[in-house]
Amino acid sequence: MEKALFHRLWMEVDFDDHPYPGSHSPKPEGELRFTTHEGALSIGDDRLTFRLGKGSDGEDSIHRWTTEPTKMNAGPERMGEHRWSLSPKDFGLTLSAFVAVKIGTPTVETGQSILQERILLGEIRNTLAPMLPNWTWHLEVDNKNDRSGWYIRAPAEWDSLFTIFAGLGWHPESPDDKRGFLLFERAPPGELDRPDEADANRLDALRTVALCNDQRGALTKLTDNPEWAHVAVPCHLDELPGDVQLWPPSMERWPLLVARQEEQTSSAETAKWAATIVESLQPAISTLSAKIDRLNWQ
Repeated sequence: MEKALFHRLWMEVDFDDHPYPGSHSPKPEGELRFTTHEGALSIGDDRLTFRLGKGSDGEDSIHRWTTEPTKMNAGPERMGEHRWSLSPKDFGLTLSAFVAVKIGTPTVETGQSILQERILLGEIRNTLAPMLPNWTWHLEVDNKNDRSGWYIRAPAEWDSLFTIFAGLGWHPESPDDKRGFLLFERAPPGELDRPDEADANRLDALRTVALCNDQRGALTKLTDNPEWAHVAVPCHLDELPGDVQLWPPSMERWPLLVARQEEQTSSAETAKWAATIVESLQPAISTLSAKIDRLNWQ
């Protein structure tokens, strides 16, 4: 159960806060250390330590254990106390029972409830996870002014930085107009968050050429315009629900596909919409595991 708890807490760490050096994998690296305190527990590996419950003892990422999911602080901060608490509803019966035995009942907080946000995130993960086996999930909330949701990263063994963002998006000047939002993206050539990403970045540049190839590109097959990638303007995909656009690499942006729902819907409908977009991307996703150094994609 300790490994399952570590995995679940790892998913709460913001994508941009993941430590360097070390992988993005939720599997513990080195020794997994587990300690209980009065009303809290600590768990960590060679990369990162978590605390769940009351207090603080210098852990990297601190998560409050509350009866209902609650917004604990305004953010944005790196590490420290997480913006959102965790509740038994976020863990499921088995894991929440394990935590309760170790640290007792959750505390009652009076802050802003984020129950609906947690429900949406759960719906999205439950719907998309079977479509993205072995991808890693990273929560991102409150630290970007136009989105909140999951960053889902390609499996480490693919040596790729391709990610899918799935959640809600909005215009910064209209934060109440939250709609389903999905990105399929990678880092453009030379744009790195960490020095150890250089090889994956180089391979992704080749993968991008393949995806946008005039004749065989998996993204090109989504449109009736084989030359969409030749012009630095978005290409609209009218066959897919919502406002869905391909963004050519010549735009020099991170996303290759940007999708927004046309209107606000229920959590279940938003997750279903996201699944439709991810399903359309499956041919593109299926190419990412290939190491294409020696192939000619011209």
